Amino acid sequence: MSDKDKVQAELDFYKKLNPEAVIFFKKKSLAAKLLKISVADLKKAEEQSWYAEYIELLAIRLENPTLRFIAEKYAEKLLQWYNQNINRAERELAVLGMIQLIEPTKLKIPFNQHLWSKKMVREVQAVFLNQCTETNYTDEEIATYWLWRKNFLRYEQRKIRVAFMANSFVSGEKILPVYEAMKEREEFETFLIVYAGADYKYLDRAWEYFQKKYPDDVIYDYSLMTLEKLKPDYVFLPNPYDSRRNFPGFRTNDIAKFAKICVISYGATLSKIFSDRLFEEFPNFWRNVYLFFASAETVKAEFEKNFPQDVSMNYQHVEFFGYPALKPYYKLEKETSAAKNILWSPRWNFDDKIGGSHFMDYKDNFVALSKKYAGKVELIFRPHPDLFNELMKKNFMTREKINAYDELLKKNNIYRQTTLAGMFDSIRKVDIFLTDYSSIMVEFFLTGRPIIYCEYPKARPLPEYEEMFAAMYIAHTWKDVERHLEDLLAGNDPLFEKRQDIAKKIFDTHKDSTEKIIERILKDFNNL
Repeated sequence: MSDKDKVQAELDFYKKLNPEAVIFFKKKSLAAKLLKISVADLKKAEEQSWYAEYIELLAIRLENPTLRFIAEKYAEKLLQWYNQNINRAERELAVLGMIQLIEPTKLKIPFNQHLWSKKMVREVQAVFLNQCTETNYTDEEIATYWLWRKNFLRYEQRKIRVAFMANSFVSGEKILPVYEAMKEREEFETFLIVYAGADYKYLDRAWEYFQKKYPDDVIYDYSLMTLEKLKPDYVFLPNPYDSRRNFPGFRTNDIAKFAKICVISYGATLSKIFSDRLFEEFPNFWRNVYLFFASAETVKAEFEKNFPQDVSMNYQHVEFFGYPALKPYYKLEKETSAAKNILWSPRWNFDDKIGGSHFMDYKDNFVALSKKYAGKVELIFRPHPDLFNELMKKNFMTREKINAYDELLKKNNIYRQTTLAGMFDSIRKVDIFLTDYSSIMVEFFLTGRPIIYCEYPKARPLPEYEEMFAAMYIAHTWKDVERHLEDLLAGNDPLFEKRQDIAKKIFDTHKDSTEKIIERILKDFNNL
């Protein structure tokens, strides 16, 4: 075994025994590394590869008395190095190492901060004032440490404080059943926080949506700056996209330091390709999650497979209780209308791994349906909000061509749904759902109405949803779409009975999920 492997084996051992020991070794290693860099690097510290880790580790105070004692002894060695280099500017590097291991107030030496950048002075001060800094570092052992610390968290005798974060009305709708139910329980104090998505998009629209939906609730936005002000015990997040949480105090690396992160995904995971992507592409997010409420048993197993050590050590938890957003859609009554309403929902992305959009193939054919079934159908086009940006990004369509297509829709009396709010109300209007792969398929399926699925071969369904996909009308080409539409509009729906039976099975599996999630939070809180 190489020396590197021996060190890693030792770290793994201490990680299981006491994650704080790993933090100590990281601090010690970083302090030793600092002595080997140049003053020139110190002057431009924030540009160095070690800096982000330095600030993140600095925020962790050693609690274990034995580790604190060892740290103080090591700090004495750094002090010796400092004294031996008293006439060299490099001595300040030893100061950085010492404050990693002991409180600055214990140092009886001057800080020559003229060697530090203003940014570094500000961030080091911010750490010791328990304020968020601009640096956000991700490390598996650091994440494990904060999860481990939650085992020792003791709450005040008060209501359980739970914050729900929504960056749009779409993601928000998935966590709202739990939010609404918790609001009615005496044990809880709830908070709703609305934040912008990528590039601050949709904030105003989302804010208006939630204000209208909950006129009597206090709803927070970015002016809060950090969730820590609310002193939440649990924070519910709907997605792994930390890049869309633009302030440090809203990102998972920071939230994990003061609250337990819970996740209900903004979309039910129906396919293995998307469950794989969920964990493979966002490990920095998931390693901070304390309690994940998966939308399928298979997804739960994937989480356990990807984070085996933290799950086995009881630092992370994953449960399958069902998906709360599904319950209202079961046998949802259809609004009466003179014509049959057909909703087309093409996927937004064309990349092979997460794509499967048929928009470019079917966009003109869909418009042609308005003439073919004039007076018999009403067409609704419901694009993902990122579809047209993606079309321009991939050079599939220019802005001019997109505007021309918009005009074509209007000319043919095709309603384009420009807001994604109110999924529940939207689905009540629809008779036939024409769609690419989408997490909302299961919601529409529960209504009992037919789905024509434009198949994406790579999106093989999870075992839990194989029957559901088998009860849809599969279209490989536009000719298949037309054939299925002709049958359904003529009243021929051979999958009707099968669809109702499977919808009942799915409903029975998920119907009590909100109550089970709330009881799990209560159990966790009371078991401390």
